[in-house]
This record gives sequence, structure tokens and C-alpha cells, in this order.
Amino acid sequence: MTDAVKVFVSYSHQDAEYLKDDSLLGFLKGLEKDNVEFWDDRRIRPGERWDAVIKANLQEARIALVLVSQAFLDSPYCQNVEIEHCLARQTHLFPIILSPCEWRRHDWLSSRQFLPGGAQTVEEHYTEPGRRKRLFLDIREQLRERVELVRQTPALPPPLKSLPGPVRIALCQRLGEDWANLAVYFDIPPDRQRGFTRGRECQDILVWLEERDDLHRLPEGLDGIDRPDLVKLLRELLNQAP
Repeated sequence: MTDAVKVFVSYSHQDAEYLKDDSLLGFLKGLEKDNVEFWDDRRIRPGERWDAVIKANLQEARIALVLVSQAFLDSPYCQNVEIEHCLARQTHLFPIILSPCEWRRHDWLSSRQFLPGGAQTVEEHYTEPGRRKRLFLDIREQLRERVELVRQTPALPPPLKSLPGPVRIALCQRLGEDWANLAVYFDIPPDRQRGFTRGRECQDILVWLEERDDLHRLPEGLDGIDRPDLVKLLRELLNQAP
């Protein structure tokens, strides 16, 4: 049997109709016989911490089916958690433009091919049932092709959960006073920064990232504060770690 490929469905709850059996996701579910697993937040069970469950499934996903609308683009969680996580993990993004929206203002989207293509949207240009089903068939065929491509590509290793002690020490010694810029980059609230231990601010930033399962964003943050030397150092030290 071929390896299973998890597809994370990223969407705004205002567009939940597209997850129904008689709409887009229902049309795509036929790919499950090809060992494709679709996951969306309707599968979160009562009592579970929804944020942790979503992040865990984002880590496992190889493809993100992104259902784009203005509500989706305006959602801080969709943009700052789901899309940012996919970009950091190099998850394959598969965007579908559902309705008119400001997609050109988002670099991660405007720089990618999406469906239906051009300036078309599902709701504007595919109102007739037959044309919409034809579009959904095209989406299904192209998603199947993407799944097969992903199967031929090695998966990324699991994201960092913590840094080995020697790596933390070496990184923090080199970061120095740039810890303040890193704290700003990651939007750490001022009250949390005031609680940092003097001389151990870098360590406290790492703890902040670990608490939020965001340690995988550390290379992005170091690059964002113009410290590519530390990105290189981090990778070298991790490769040497037992």
C-alpha cells in the first residue's frame, strides 16, 4: 500500500458549506481510496485543546487545502498560525479562491498558482451546477497529481520541540543584545518581557516559543532580525548534536 498523505483543510468557518458532502470536500473525499487523509477542525473531540490539536495536525500534514475568502484572509488564526506554520514547514499549499477577496495583498498567495485561476472565483464564475462540478473534478485531478508528487518527496523531520543545552548556550552567547529585536519580531508582550531574567533574556524567548510550539520559527526570526550568521550556527550545531 502507498504511504498515506495527510491533507489539512484550512478554512474560515464562514465557508463551512464547502466541507459538506454535497460540496467541494465531499467531491474530493473520493481520493481517500488512494490513501489520502483529509483533516479539518470538525474532528476535534469535546474536551480537547483545539489549538494544540490543530497544530499537531498541521505538523503531520504534507498538503494544505486552503479555501480562500475575505473571511479567511481577515482571520488572524488562519493567517498567523495555520498559514505561517505551513510556510515554516514547507507544506505544499493548494489554494482555492472561493469568492472575491484581496488575495493580491498576500505574498504567500499572489506568488502561487491557484484555482480556478486568473481572476476567477468559485462563487462568481461557477454558479451553474454543471460548471461547478467540472471545476471540482479539475481540482480533484490536480490534487491527486500533487499527492503523487508529495509521495516522491522526502518528508521534513518533525519540528523542533526543544533545543539541546549546548545549542541553547552557544546561540544565546552569540545573540547578545539582539534579544530585544527578536522579542519584537515574535510579538512578545511587554509585560512578559519585563519578567525576563536579566542576562537570560534569550533563554526566556526560547521558553516563550516552546510554550507555543513555535520553536520551528526560530530560524525565521533570526533571519528576520538580520542575523543569518545565527541561522547558520543553529543548523550546524543541530547537525552535530547527538
